[in-house]
Amino acid sequence: MNKISSIQLEKLIATIFNAKDLEGNLYINSRIPALAILRLSVQFPSLNMAAEDIILLYDKNAGSFNQGFLLTTRNIHFAKGYLPFNELEKLFDLEGKLMLELPDMSDELKSKVSQLLVSIADYDDSKDMNIHRFGKKSEGTQIPTNGVEVEVKLNNQNTQQAMENDLIDEEFLQLLKHEADIYMDACRHLDNDKTFKQTVQKMSNTTDIIVNDPSARELFAQDAIKLYEMCSEIDRKITRREQFALAYLFERLINNSDMATGLKLTRINEMIQNPVFPQRITQLRDFKIFNVKSEYPEELLLPVILSRLEHDLFSTISAQLYRFASLILKADGNVIAEEEELLKKVWNLTHKPKKATPNVKQTEVDDHESLDEVIAELNELIGLKNIKEEIKTLINFLKIQKIREEKGLATQDRALHSVFMGPPGTGKTTIARLVGRIYKHLGFLKRGHLVETDRAGLVAGYIGQTALKVDEIVKTALDGVLFIDEAYALSRGGEDKRDFGNEAIEALLKRMEDHRKQLVVIVAGYPDEMETFIKSNPGLQSRFNRYYFFNHYTPEELVQIFKLFASKADFKLDEEAEEKLLFIFEKVCTDRPFNFGNARVSRNLFEKCIERQANRIVGIAPLTEDILITLTEADIPPVNETVKEILVFDPKKKSYEQQPDLSQINEVINKLIPQQHNEEPKEEEKPPETKQTDE
Repeated sequence: MNKISSIQLEKLIATIFNAKDLEGNLYINSRIPALAILRLSVQFPSLNMAAEDIILLYDKNAGSFNQGFLLTTRNIHFAKGYLPFNELEKLFDLEGKLMLELPDMSDELKSKVSQLLVSIADYDDSKDMNIHRFGKKSEGTQIPTNGVEVEVKLNNQNTQQAMENDLIDEEFLQLLKHEADIYMDACRHLDNDKTFKQTVQKMSNTTDIIVNDPSARELFAQDAIKLYEMCSEIDRKITRREQFALAYLFERLINNSDMATGLKLTRINEMIQNPVFPQRITQLRDFKIFNVKSEYPEELLLPVILSRLEHDLFSTISAQLYRFASLILKADGNVIAEEEELLKKVWNLTHKPKKATPNVKQTEVDDHESLDEVIAELNELIGLKNIKEEIKTLINFLKIQKIREEKGLATQDRALHSVFMGPPGTGKTTIARLVGRIYKHLGFLKRGHLVETDRAGLVAGYIGQTALKVDEIVKTALDGVLFIDEAYALSRGGEDKRDFGNEAIEALLKRMEDHRKQLVVIVAGYPDEMETFIKSNPGLQSRFNRYYFFNHYTPEELVQIFKLFASKADFKLDEEAEEKLLFIFEKVCTDRPFNFGNARVSRNLFEKCIERQANRIVGIAPLTEDILITLTEADIPPVNETVKEILVFDPKKKSYEQQPDLSQINEVINKLIPQQHNEEPKEEEKPPETKQTDE
């Protein structure tokens, strides 16, 4: 049989069908809607749009299934397979009757379809073929009963999966192209930016990034792959649209190839339906353009670099990376709760990147929390009665100042820098985090995040480098709180000008003045040492005017802290265990030194107790849940032995047993706050005799 051409097929159709026949669900190629073609590649998975042209379609769409057929220049396709032209006889019974059940098609049209198929099968220049050639069954072949159940040659891919796969439409393709155009333009500007290139090159030379001079496009692609990987970790179905979005972006950025202009839409949809396509995406997900040091395990590279440089393109790049993740998650037209949570995380990664700086820790603020929630969290803290009262007083003061400011009334100095004084393990860092969040909700800070550091994070080993370190950390903390633990260590060199701690203090004071409305600094440490530290520099005395005293926890509070650790780890104490634990803490608190670890001691003791419990119950059978979660008196180590271990490094120095009373607190504050903070009459307003007396 000679191969029939598309022109000959079109002539056959024109001869057999009239215009009225082609007004319903029966379409010739020129009348098939563009959107229908996108759907057809899914509903007819055996269709190869790159190799076949659609000639005729009976479109009986039933959602993800199609009960009709599709005729091309080579085959007739059904929802579950296809037949080549030389096997069309399988569609007829022994009497030559067409066995396809074509829903809602008239008998007249069915007769014409049968005539067309016979004409195609009988097309031969040398033989006079007719309908009777279909009267013979092929051995081993099942005669089909309708167009849906026809047993024919299936392509190798899973057809049901193929029917469920989505398609790329023109709107989605143009959206990808529009986004990628922005990526490319921003990356071109970055690659022409000397400062950016020098920064990336320096990172490469110091092995922060193991790569030779990466381009901005490579950095963006690496970040995009990371975001795609994060999206893929959610328990959800990955669509072909998502996979294609990653493939398209990678081709634009790395290979500088635009599939939106280089490939037809039909060819793109054929490509993504290929079983090999998901495998290639998996390989792309695992592909790393370069390795990244552990200092950057969770962060996106471009936002971190651009934020550190305060680059003009930071907002553009951050927005585009976020939009890419959003596009991936929303490609299926549905957003589940897990995807919403991930988008919040992506927002922080793109718009609030953490700086990979040694000895610096950054804690962000939940954008969806309220001031009442922060206050409730403050109230739930164990102990710290005086701190809670002082913070609530501060909140009320700041609220009133805000109202006065809004009404155009005079306001008091609202300097928020603070000094936290007390032994370790008394909640200073926890309170600092809460304070930052409170300042944010009251409108005094935009972000309210906390950046924690110490002398090691601020002081460098060479002249001139300390100021740069301080500057970088301050930039990280802008619009939030900079918490400097053991701040007194900065002045441990005393008058020694060679000590770079003094340089750090001077640099910090300047940044505090430069960014007085964007930065809150909290310094913390032991009371005596912090008093010496504040007095060491007049600038410190003038800028810190809020002082908080953190006292040691009481034995009862230490037991509550222990029980809190236990509860979080699914443990509980019986009555005898709690009594023994209280006795231990009472003896410890009697002789504890000034640097007693407080909450840390409770945590360490808890860890020892669960180890003792494990040794006690390992031989018990059966192990009930109650046995597993209960700490008994036997699991609490011996009293005297435990007390001795806790106090083994007791330096026998002064102990801060009692909370300072109001007179003691005022005495310390009066020593630290310089007199120039008080209101004084201006020079010209002073009585002559006063001036003479002063002189």
